[in-house]
This record gives sequence, structure tokens and C-alpha cells, in this order.
Amino acid sequence: MPARTQAGGTSRTRFMQAVSEELTKFERCEREFRKKDRDERAKGLQMPVEKYDAEDWCVVKLSNPTRRQAGI
Repeated sequence: MPARTQAGGTSRTRFMQAVSEELTKFERCEREFRKKDRDERAKGLQMPVEKYDAEDWCVVKLSNPTRRQAGI
């Protein structure tokens, strides 16, 4: 009986790895699509395109040298 349980766990592990890889591929494609779409809409509206951090998609504001933060 333990041999069957172990074989079932192995196939589940392989399945979960395959699912994880497919999800990663999908998320990468989705991020690229959203970035292109956002840039095209910004260009159509003649707005400046913001830069995004590829890791977590937080907006990275372009620094403005004429503006200083208080307390620095």
C-alpha cells in the first residue's frame, strides 16, 4: 500500500510543477500585454509613459531634480 501512495504523491508533485510553470508563463505574457496596452493608451492620450518595476509592478516615478522633499 505505501508504494501506491508514494506513486500518487510523485504524479501530484509533477502535476503541481507543470501547473506552476504554466501559470508563470501566463503571468509573464499577461504582464507584457498589459504593459504594451498601457503604453499604447498613454501614447494615444499623449501622456508621459511611466516606468514600472518588473518584479512587482510598482510605479517608479521619474525623479524631478527641481522638486525637493521636505526634511532632506
